[in-house]
Amino acid sequence: MNKNNDHPKIMCTQHPDTASKYVSTQEEPEEALEAATIFGCDEYMPDYEGKATPYHQNVQIVSKFIEETDLVPGQDFFITPRAPSAVQENRFRQLMVMMSIAEANQMALEYSDVQAIDEFVHPMTESVREIIEAQQHMVDVSDLAKKEFGSSMDVPRIVPLIEDAPALLHAKELTKETILSWDEHFGTAPEKFRVFLGKSDSALSFGHVVSALSCKYAINSIAELNTEIDTRTGVILGAGSLPFRGHLDLKNAENFFNEYKGIGTITLQSAIRHDNDKGDAKALVKLAKERLPEIPDIYSVEEKEEMVNIMGIFGARYNRILGELALTVNRIAELLPQQRDRLLNKGRNGYSRTALDISGITCLCRSDIAKELKSSMPAEGLNLPRAIKFTGALYSIGLPPEFIGTGLALEDTRRELGEKAFDKLLTKYYSSLKGDLDLASRYLNLNVASRFLSEACLKEVNKDIEILEDILDIEASPDPSYNILLEMMQPELLKTGDHMDEEVSQLFCSSITKMGKLRQALG
Repeated sequence: MNKNNDHPKIMCTQHPDTASKYVSTQEEPEEALEAATIFGCDEYMPDYEGKATPYHQNVQIVSKFIEETDLVPGQDFFITPRAPSAVQENRFRQLMVMMSIAEANQMALEYSDVQAIDEFVHPMTESVREIIEAQQHMVDVSDLAKKEFGSSMDVPRIVPLIEDAPALLHAKELTKETILSWDEHFGTAPEKFRVFLGKSDSALSFGHVVSALSCKYAINSIAELNTEIDTRTGVILGAGSLPFRGHLDLKNAENFFNEYKGIGTITLQSAIRHDNDKGDAKALVKLAKERLPEIPDIYSVEEKEEMVNIMGIFGARYNRILGELALTVNRIAELLPQQRDRLLNKGRNGYSRTALDISGITCLCRSDIAKELKSSMPAEGLNLPRAIKFTGALYSIGLPPEFIGTGLALEDTRRELGEKAFDKLLTKYYSSLKGDLDLASRYLNLNVASRFLSEACLKEVNKDIEILEDILDIEASPDPSYNILLEMMQPELLKTGDHMDEEVSQLFCSSITKMGKLRQALG
């Protein structure tokens, strides 16, 4: 395992969130090299989740480091692939990725006595059983490599990625049960372990505020766990640059690090590297190395109960509107550029994100709040695009998703939980909310958004904005260049679908991409 006592602090990822650049799978090994040598990252995540990444990419990356740098993979720079989920995608692809990890490690061990890949990420984790089964697959593949090649490889350790609010609220239990069951399945419990928390998918399913609070709740819970058992668990927080996906950029860095105290690793996604100045990305990496990790905030039992009730209230308001937006979001998402090589979105080889089981939240909520949340959920799961395109689609019609349900939920929180809870939300539980909405308001234009919304939906969103203007002094001040592009967005163009004139279609797609460049992220 890693001989370094500390976990890596900056994980460069392959997220397709940049508006400025398409990155092919052939370019990604060089991207890994640049992550270390240009940006100063100490970790890279080859991504196989729903993505057409070639299995040999892990070997290519290790080869590049061996041949072109003095950095030793696994010692000076860490490679941590994200394997597919056997539950959500298929087991064959998962096993093939694990074989590629074994091959990369065999190559590295022939070059030095240091193993290149010590960990692998498991996406969309919802149960201990998934974790144990995936880890056992890695054990089986490692045993095969030892038998066939005489490899001395240690078995790479799983990093569960927890991506939705109900699961985030139970991150402590999931992690604790996994570690305590390690002895039974794999021998001695690990000295250190990492858990990956994702903000984007929880935002897509339950809204911006619920996503932020559920991540903070999980960070707090993992900190508690570290006082209860010997294994040291580090936290990776996956965050993009737009507020809905985490608001991680240089301008907001101090707010981000203060808000999410307790994390040990951040993700440096594509938009930060390609849509911002390279100097800003380097400065963010430098700051993260200085700041991480910090002592986390600790919440009392009563405060955690209050946070969950707030999540229930915000989740209900968000989901009442989400169903109304699904068709429009899907049509616009199809026009956003595909910036990485992905698998098909549906079927056995891809992911089709749907509304999730909410029992993980409702079991912790006050009964009346739980009832409201249940009644707000769509009768059937919504077929929505992935979080980056979902975010980009709504920004492209002048309705940043950070605003959806937020104003009315603030009002509901004050009425249902009282003034004290309302104040704590804005000062302790999520003090960055105003800053997030101030940034998003630069891209808000309800005149344009109204063309795409039903009358009932527009009425709710208007109320949200009015309340936020009153309570948080939010004032929309769109960039003139952005507004010109927004004004070109007409729902009539979407209705023509496949029969859209090619020239019109290109103009439409070009406008959407230019808007992404202006906000410095596709989604």
